[in-house]
Amino acid sequence: MTESVSKIDSKKDKIKSWLNNKYNLTFLGLLIFIIIFRLYYFVITKNQPLWWDEAEYLSTAKSLAGINHFDFKWTLNRFPGFPLLVSLFYMIGISNEVVLRFLVAFIPSILALVLMYFVIISMYSDKKIALISLAIFSLLWEHVFYSNRFHTENWSLIFEFLAIIVLFKVYLKKEDWGFIKHKHSLFWISLLIFFCVFFRSGNLFLIPIIILFLIITNFYKIPEKLRKASAIGLIILAIAGYISLDFLSRRSTFVSQFYQYMVPIDWTVTSIFYGFYQSFIPYLPSILFYAFLIGIIIVIGRIVIFPEGFKKVNLNLQDNSYKADIFNLILIGGCLFFFIFILRSRGFEYRWFFAILPAIFALTAKGLIKFGDFIQSLLKIKNLSLIIIILLVFLGVYTQFNHTDMIVKYKLDSYSQVRDSGLWLRENSNANDLIISASTTQHTYYSERNISPFYLDDSNENESAFDISIAKLKPRFIIISGFEPAFTPSWAYGWPEKHSDRVKPVSVYYDSQNTQQPILVIYEINS
Repeated sequence: MTESVSKIDSKKDKIKSWLNNKYNLTFLGLLIFIIIFRLYYFVITKNQPLWWDEAEYLSTAKSLAGINHFDFKWTLNRFPGFPLLVSLFYMIGISNEVVLRFLVAFIPSILALVLMYFVIISMYSDKKIALISLAIFSLLWEHVFYSNRFHTENWSLIFEFLAIIVLFKVYLKKEDWGFIKHKHSLFWISLLIFFCVFFRSGNLFLIPIIILFLIITNFYKIPEKLRKASAIGLIILAIAGYISLDFLSRRSTFVSQFYQYMVPIDWTVTSIFYGFYQSFIPYLPSILFYAFLIGIIIVIGRIVIFPEGFKKVNLNLQDNSYKADIFNLILIGGCLFFFIFILRSRGFEYRWFFAILPAIFALTAKGLIKFGDFIQSLLKIKNLSLIIIILLVFLGVYTQFNHTDMIVKYKLDSYSQVRDSGLWLRENSNANDLIISASTTQHTYYSERNISPFYLDDSNENESAFDISIAKLKPRFIIISGFEPAFTPSWAYGWPEKHSDRVKPVSVYYDSQNTQQPILVIYEINS
């Protein structure tokens, strides 16, 4: 009994000691704010319609659980980690969309935010960097927007952040972290990065980045007389790997999904840093963007001006700040290299770059801290640096909040007509009916029916081939809509009128902005 009381007292003392730390108390206050803020947006978005990617993941999950049939293609663009996870919930009877959204979207978003804080703490001894990073992340518009959608970003971030924590806290500092021991740290890093990529294939670039960082931090272990030859060998190996990728992409459709040799190199992805930090004034960057520039200039400048400091990367120091700077530069550089020279994407979404957020936030925080310290050193006013940092962070995140609120509410009902028509199909069709729609993923999810695209087989490249397939397969409904124009052939919009003798509209849905303009029509086909 005495021993039990002693343990309770010990835990109380630890809690009191933790709360007496101003940084921990600030973190706790931020966390409470984050949960309340994110809960508000969860409540207003809990019933929002699913978009294409969301419906593809959930339709696949339903198919894996035996609820419907959906042909999921495992490609380099789509790995099955997220659908496999969601299918487990379907298998145990949890199918309510709001409950699922809370479990597999909202909670992971909060966990990702918390882990971001611990990632930065594992990298830098200055906890101000972690707190500033968390404050910015809490209202980052793109993350708030996608945190209540069925997407893979937060699950992938969770595994990435855990891998980085193990890398810095366990592998570099040689400390055990719970059941993760130092001697097994590389295994855990590999396993966590595997799951990170398994949930989101776009993060494949993290693998060479981690490998390169491990090579740099262990380069001192190579005998000095062999270091130059080893460095040259690694460069040759990297060039050979790039050439091999080019060779394979020209002969493999699977590989060419990522290495698009036929597309010209495009530099527009470098605008992501500007775009992540939205500004009140068009064409005038956010305060946070300027802070990021200051941070990255300071970090790169320190390496260029004092190259001897690079030797710190090879030392087993408790302070990992220098190694963290190197890692963050590699993370940003590796990501940009992937999108510019390999994927060569001419269009992009900011969520594709969530993997480099630790680097962006850390450098932004360092820029804010250096700027505050500089102004304080000039004016000699006590605590001025802290006041400036708090003010600039507040202005930066307030801008994020305004953009977040606008975009979340603006997109709240988008694709509602697709959802409503899918639910209508479930109520007004039989399980074995064939339905033709360009919105294949959404209509499969909502209707739980057999949905086919307009190109019913490989020969359907024109209207005549489509008519032959219609006569053979006898679909019951065909849906013509203004959604997914990329998957709707131009002749499809006039097809019902041409066949008005055996096609009739049975359900019509109107544009939310123009109630007189039909945007989606379900036609029944008289076979």
